[in-house]
Amino acid sequence: MSFSHLLDLMVVAVSVAAVVIVSFYAKHKIEIDERAAKGDRIAMAQQIVAQAVTPLVYQAEKRGGAGEEKMDFVINGLNLILSLAHLPALPASFLKGLAEKAVIAMKRTQAISDTIDKPKTTIVGELKEVKK
Repeated sequence: MSFSHLLDLMVVAVSVAAVVIVSFYAKHKIEIDERAAKGDRIAMAQQIVAQAVTPLVYQAEKRGGAGEEKMDFVINGLNLILSLAHLPALPASFLKGLAEKAVIAMKRTQAISDTIDKPKTTIVGELKEVKK
């Protein structure tokens, strides 16, 4: 075999491999595109959940109940939002983590507002209350 024969054989092998790859992609293009779109849809689902978790946590706090009831309310609300938006469901552990993070932020905000809203007592006010 000469060098030109080996070169021709390599060109044919590369051409056959390219045809196989292109035919595989063409055959499975829809499936590949759906997988790529799911990555974007999961990111979109995470963004929507991150925006919706804080209002749901405040609503659960307003409704009252035990801690587990509030957590179930938030998780069910987030899953409902995702299903209404036709987005894939996210793992429950991810949703619980976001909810717990929102609860911590809510409690810190409440603690700050409580310290600001405390009635201020002055020396004059305290002296008026003292009776002999």
